Order: sequence, then C-alpha cells, then structure tokens
Amino acid sequence: MAYRFIVLEGIDGCGKATQCDALARALGKLRQPVAVHKYPTDGAQRVHEHLQGKKTSSQDELFAAFVDDIASSQARLCEDLKKGWVLADRYAVSTAAYQGAGGKLDARMAGIDALRLIKPDLVIWLDLPVEEAMRRKAAQKKPDAHESDRAFLEEVRKNYAELGRRSFLSARWQKIDASQTPERITREIRLAIEGKTGKTY
Repeated sequence: MAYRFIVLEGIDGCGKATQCDALARALGKLRQPVAVHKYPTDGAQRVHEHLQGKKTSSQDELFAAFVDDIASSQARLCEDLKKGWVLADRYAVSTAAYQGAGGKLDARMAGIDALRLIKPDLVIWLDLPVEEAMRRKAAQKKPDAHESDRAFLEEVRKNYAELGRRSFLSARWQKIDASQTPERITREIRLAIEGKTGKTY
C-alpha cells in the first residue's frame, strides 16, 4: 500500500501545528497508521539557540543547520513511510522560504535540490497575512527572532508564493486561507488530500 507524505507549511502563527494534530487524529480514527515529524527537530541545537536569542548565527550557518537537521532524519522518514502516513509540520520548503530571504531564494532551492530529499506527495500552504500571524504569536508567547520581524515575514510569505508557483519539492501544492476558522481549514485540507481541489498558489 502506498502511503502519503503530507507537509504543512506557512509563516509562524498560521496554524500548522493545530492542523497537523487535527489531521493525525482524523487518520487515527480511521485506523490509519500515522507518524508526525516536526522541524526543526529537538536535535537542531544551533537553530533553537538562535531563535531563542541565546546565540547568533549567520543566515548561511542557519541554512546549513536546517538542511542538516532534515537530511539526518531522512532514514527515519523513509521507515515511517513504509508503515503509514507521514505528516510534517514544516520541511525543507520552510528552509527555502525563510533562509531564502534577502534575495537568496534561488540559491537555497538549488542547495536543497542537490540533497535529493524525499519529496512530499502534497504541500499544504496555510497562507496568512503577516499582521494576523504576528498578533496570534504575540498572544501565545514571547515572539522569537523570526516571529517579531515584520519585514522579514513579509518576504518569507512572498517566497512561499514563489515556491508554490514553481512547484518546489512537490508537484502538488494547495494554498489554503489560514484566516478562516480552524474547522473550515480542516475541511479544506481534507478535500485537498482527497484530490477534490486543484493546485492553487
């Protein structure tokens, strides 16, 4: 049986974790085996230290740390795909979108392509205006280095749109308005998985 690898993407605050959990629960109710991967992983120490303001890393150093984190998890990802569905809260798409800021998107895409990572069957882009994303994150916790930079997040959002236009890492991208209710978003994700909506970005 062929299982599905689905990646949820979008800027901080768009609801990726919420929707990933909802999808995992729905699959569980259908008695479908499912594994959830979240990036960066707990082992990506340099990344977490930078985001928490404990250490400062250059953009190139962060890119290397992100891709190394994803590359090192490929064997586990492959094994999980043999057993059931795999849902990912972020993947290399995020690495390209975030670390591609400052006009580096093409270079980041090329660097990721060279790694020949496992490709998602479907990328779901939860698109949310930056102002709303920042409001949500501020209500949850103290924003990290990325979550508090409005201009940076605007560029990242544009990068996601360009990555979708180019079908980066996956032939199937689905853009979903993340300003809707969680229930509406969950329904649209289900329709995308069932193939009842076309590719939009």
